[in-house]
Amino acid sequence: MKNRHVIIGVLFWAAAVGCSWYVLRTELAAQASDVSELSSGVTRWLSGQYRHSQAACDRQMVVAVGDPVFLQSKSGTWRQVGLATNINGQFSRAPVVSKTTEVLIYEDAVAACGDRFQLQYHTTPMSLDWVVMTMIPRERQKAISLLIADEWKAHQEEIMNRLRPVMKEGLHKGMKAVEAEIPQILRNHREEFRKLGDRYETEILKAEVLPLVRDEILPIIEDEARPVAEEVGRALWKRVSLLSFTYSYLYDRSPLPKRDALKAEFQSFIDEIALPELRSRSEEFLQVTEDIVKRSMENPKVKAALKRNLRRVAEDPEFHELIKAVVREAVVENQTLRLEMEAYREDQETRAALGLARDRLEPVVRQIGDLIFGTRETGITPEFSRILRSQILNKDRRWFVMVPIERDVVPDQPIEIVHADTPMIYPMGFGGQDQSPLTPTR
Repeated sequence: MKNRHVIIGVLFWAAAVGCSWYVLRTELAAQASDVSELSSGVTRWLSGQYRHSQAACDRQMVVAVGDPVFLQSKSGTWRQVGLATNINGQFSRAPVVSKTTEVLIYEDAVAACGDRFQLQYHTTPMSLDWVVMTMIPRERQKAISLLIADEWKAHQEEIMNRLRPVMKEGLHKGMKAVEAEIPQILRNHREEFRKLGDRYETEILKAEVLPLVRDEILPIIEDEARPVAEEVGRALWKRVSLLSFTYSYLYDRSPLPKRDALKAEFQSFIDEIALPELRSRSEEFLQVTEDIVKRSMENPKVKAALKRNLRRVAEDPEFHELIKAVVREAVVENQTLRLEMEAYREDQETRAALGLARDRLEPVVRQIGDLIFGTRETGITPEFSRILRSQILNKDRRWFVMVPIERDVVPDQPIEIVHADTPMIYPMGFGGQDQSPLTPTR
């Protein structure tokens, strides 16, 4: 009697499990292909239709137990067909650096490639640039730009009329606070500037600039300025009075009480003849100066020296550090500037202007946030989901892709792993309600 109850119980639970599995397979068959693939994958796992193989790469790679293997079908859809199971005898899911790993791959995936395949190793970048480009791809950048342009066009005049005087006054106060600290900052770094100046004087001025001026620029100045100088000299010589200068000189040498007659005569010549003559030729002097500068800048040796020394100064780490220190102390660490800006920010007029800008632009900011992160109604965006999984949950960091190859694979040799040349996003999507066939429709 007791055995009969046991047999009935076993039959009941076996029937329940079988019916549940049949219903689940039927339901999943009506859903999207990725869930159906999951079901068939579970079936293959339970039935043992998979193989363990060694795989090796000629370069180091970070890999962990559970890193998936994907295969792309002819229709373009992706499905997981395997995973890494053993790295150097370790079964931990903690990532390790290795050149080899053991992989489990479903037999039907191997058959689809005809035993001629290799594994491409992919990783998700961890850089901030990748995060930004993933969250805000080009299409989304265009959409955000249009939103901002439309909103700004609608409220530009009102916002700028309120913000312009506030910004102008704030900039004025900030500049005054920086200017007040600059003299002391420069005094604090006087010795560093002196050492830098002495080095430039030795390495640049004396070594290159002075010889360049003597050999290249002075001949240009002489060639361009001589005609005008000679013409001015002839004009002044025609108008100079040698008799007056001679008389003044003799008068100064005489025992008469008054002196400085020659000096007065010379000053009169300068004021009444020389300066008017020079002023009348100002256009010629400007033209000569322009010609000298132009010819000097076109001189190959001058151009090469300027370019070389400007690059030397621009790339000088000592100069960079000194400038960064001055800017940091004048702006970032400037307590006077910080106090001035905090006080000005609390000013009633400033708060009113900033409040107006906030109220006018808040709707578009919310729209931009919805585009980037998603909404409660539509769920998070696939891009934000990808960032959350990789950066927060440490998922989707690494994966392999089965790639068919033409050459024959040597039997009993490890599967070849190559680092992918072209980056790709993680093949499986997990973001947004529309991406999950298990999400009930409304």
